[in-house]
Amino acid sequence: MTHMVKTLVYTPLAYTLAILMATNATVAMAATAKTTTKTTTTKTTTAKPATQTTATKKTTVTKAKTPKKSTEKPADTVSNSVKDTTPQTTTPSATSNTGSMIVPVLTAPTVANVIYPSTNSVQLVGTDISAQNLANIPLPTLTLSNLSTIKTVLVPRTTDNSTQLDVSVLDDFITYATPMARHYPPVFSSRTERYNTTERLKSLTAWIETYAQNPNASYEVLLRAAKLNAMGRNLDLGSDYAVRAGNYIARAVRLNDTAEANFLYGAMLAEGGGFKEGAKYLEKAEKMGYLEATQSLAQADLLDDKKDRAIQRLTEFKAKNPDNPYIDEQLRIVNSGKYYIWDIPAKVVQ
Repeated sequence: MTHMVKTLVYTPLAYTLAILMATNATVAMAATAKTTTKTTTTKTTTAKPATQTTATKKTTVTKAKTPKKSTEKPADTVSNSVKDTTPQTTTPSATSNTGSMIVPVLTAPTVANVIYPSTNSVQLVGTDISAQNLANIPLPTLTLSNLSTIKTVLVPRTTDNSTQLDVSVLDDFITYATPMARHYPPVFSSRTERYNTTERLKSLTAWIETYAQNPNASYEVLLRAAKLNAMGRNLDLGSDYAVRAGNYIARAVRLNDTAEANFLYGAMLAEGGGFKEGAKYLEKAEKMGYLEATQSLAQADLLDDKKDRAIQRLTEFKAKNPDNPYIDEQLRIVNSGKYYIWDIPAKVVQ
C-alpha cells in the first residue's frame, strides 16, 4: 500500500477536536510507504510511537535514522501532545487499529443505527438505545412468554442444488393459512385475521418472488411460490397473483410430476373456470392418492352444473374417509343448493 505523507498542520478546528478526543492521551499516527519508483514513493519502516509529554501546545518532529547503505528513506513521524485544561467528562476505554492509525474508542453515550443480523436478505435496521443512558428518554421494557419454535426447513434454491434456501418461516405461514385461503372463497373468523394473513402473505410472496423468477428455480421454490400466489388470488389481491400462480405451478409440474403439484394445478384451473382442463390434473392427482383432489373434482362438477355427479363423488369420499373434518359440511352445502363446497363456517376450518 502506498501512502502520501503530508505535513500535519493544526487549525483552530483541528485543535479543538484534538482537545475533545485526546484527554491526556497521545494519538500516534505511523504511515508506512512502499517503494515503487525511485522518484515518487519511498519504503519505510514503522516508527516507534512518541512518548507522552506534559508540554502544552507543543509539536515535536522526529526523524528516524537508517543505515547509510540502505536504499530506504525514513518517513517523518509526527507526535503531538496536547494537555487539556478543561475538566474531563469522557475517557478513552480502549483503542482500535484502523489501517496504520490508532484511534481511541470512547465510551460516551451515543445514538447510532444498528443493522441486526440478516436472514435471507431481510434486514432489520433500528436504533440501539438499550445501553445509551440518555437523559429524559424512557427506555421500553419487554417481557417474553409462551415461546415456541419452528422446524428449520432448507430446500435447494436452484435445480443444480448448488445452494440452499431457508424456508422455515414461509412453510410455517403456509401451514397456518392453507385451511383458510387455499380455496375460493377464503374463510376467516374475523376481519383482523384476514387482514393480518393478507399482509404477511404479501411480504412472503415478494420475498419468494426473487428466487422463483430465476429460470433455474428448483421445484421446491416454484411449488411454494405457486401456493402463496394462489392464496393471493383467492384473497382478491389482483390478477398478477393468478398469472404468477399458474406460471409457477406449470413449471413445477414439468420439473417434478408429483401428486401435490398436479392437485394444485388442477384446482387452480377448475376454480378459475377451466373445469375440463383442471379435471385432467385433478384426476391424475386422485389416482396418485391425493385425497383432496376428489373434493376439488366435486367442486368442478358443481360449478359445471353437474350437481348429481358432485354429490356422488362426495358421498363415495365420505364412505372411504368418514373422519374427514369437512365432508359432512360440504355435503350439506351441495344439498342446500350452494355452489362453493369450501365456503364452510370458520369454526369448522382446521
